[in-house]
Amino acid sequence: MKMNPVVHFEMPAKDKKRVSDFYSKVFGWQMTQLGQEMGNYILAGTIPVDENQMAINPGAINGGFLNIKMRTDLMHLT
Repeated sequence: MKMNPVVHFEMPAKDKKRVSDFYSKVFGWQMTQLGQEMGNYILAGTIPVDENQMAINPGAINGGFLNIKMRTDLMHLT
């Protein structure tokens, strides 16, 4: 059976500043806080990307952190 690759990760976050500070300091990730119109999502840039935002090293992924409140609000959709 052919397996599909992971292309993005998401984790819940309660304290956005703490999450951003931790992952940028410990792992060197580029953390980008999006606005309210995007659910205050935090993009986690973990790898170098090209001008089209595609991974330079195949198999590596970027991800993000979503607001726990947003996650709770979406529970009814599953």
